[in-house]
Amino acid sequence: MTDPAAQDLLDSIFRLATELVRGRRVSLLLREENSTDFVIARAIGLAEDVKREARVHEGEGVAGRVAATRQAVLVGGRADGPRPPAMDGPRPPEADGQRTPEADGRRYRSDSYMVVPIVIDGEARGVLNVAERADGLPFEQADLETLQLLASHIGACLVQREQGEALERLAETDPVTRLFNRRHFDRRLESEVNRATRSDMLLALLMIDVDRFKSYNDRFGHRVGDLVLRAVAGAIGQALRPYDVPTRYGGDEFAVILPESDTENGSRVARRILDRVAQVALPEALAAAGESIDLSIGIATFPRPAADAVALVEAADAAMYGAKQAGGGIRVWEHSLAEGPHGRIHGRPATLPHAPYLAEPARLARPELQALVPPALAAEHNAVVVGREGTVITVALPEPDAAAMDAISRATGLAIYPVYSNGADLAAARSRLGG
Repeated sequence: MTDPAAQDLLDSIFRLATELVRGRRVSLLLREENSTDFVIARAIGLAEDVKREARVHEGEGVAGRVAATRQAVLVGGRADGPRPPAMDGPRPPEADGQRTPEADGRRYRSDSYMVVPIVIDGEARGVLNVAERADGLPFEQADLETLQLLASHIGACLVQREQGEALERLAETDPVTRLFNRRHFDRRLESEVNRATRSDMLLALLMIDVDRFKSYNDRFGHRVGDLVLRAVAGAIGQALRPYDVPTRYGGDEFAVILPESDTENGSRVARRILDRVAQVALPEALAAAGESIDLSIGIATFPRPAADAVALVEAADAAMYGAKQAGGGIRVWEHSLAEGPHGRIHGRPATLPHAPYLAEPARLARPELQALVPPALAAEHNAVVVGREGTVITVALPEPDAAAMDAISRATGLAIYPVYSNGADLAAARSRLGG
């Protein structure tokens, strides 16, 4: 997350640099996060592949040497600055490590260019390159001084941007677990739901509760409780992909947003979390008392069964409480939370909408899944099995049909999670299944 004001100011200064020094080719390289390399952040007059691929190592090439020495360079002007060794010809600084101008079958109008470091607290954080003056004349000392002044302003923008990012991270980070907090979760979930809607992808949500946490706090004190929360947070972080979003939802509850995930992937992540938690070192007080850290995890997905972000949280939360009532572990939100695999179907809570239209059931239907439902029963209700998770099967139906769900549940001994599709898509799914 970047400060929009600082970003706008940075863009303005970069455009101003181009206009004031009349350069046809201008590039701003910034130090890559957690690296000593520099990559192009802004550029004018460069090929797209150079923008994407150019990478400058500190100390290598013109720009790299400027970064290492923190000394500006003016080449081809009436007051040339110190010229780095082995810097021959009109090669552009930002293309060090890339192909030469001659290899592209083109030459530059001028062999004059300027390279200026952007220094923050004595460290080179960026490099500003300008080449090919618009009037064909060489750059002069006055141009270099102007560019140095602009580089100092860019440095100030970078400081402002980093301070803004640090404040935003602080405002959206839970101080105990160092995970994102509820504020970040609410904003990010809405964003991910919107993205899933645009891309026609599923989105999974895990709601996680630490079993017996209140008892630990009461018996061993809040310090031990905090150690338990940190241990769980660490286990969650180890089980996730880089783009998943772990948060402390509140109290002893955690929430994990899993972009582009279905219940199967959500269940895999949940099992990894349980495995990691089982391996954590217990606080001494818990270990001495023979206790363990156990979790209850609920899983739900968008856009089915949840039609929006609020319903997604409610569904995952309901599944989590179902897991807790069953003694912990993982529970996937079903159409109805049955009492075990042979239990009768109960009604869906009024706060949750019906599962919506299922995109591309033909893509998800598989013969081995269809075999779970007796063919006559599937034909009678025009049902297509499109997925399975534990004791739950996902069935596509043309419309809500309580009799179909109850009949399939009794015939298979499985809980049913229905989604609704149109006749054409169901026919396509049946065709894929061979009839």
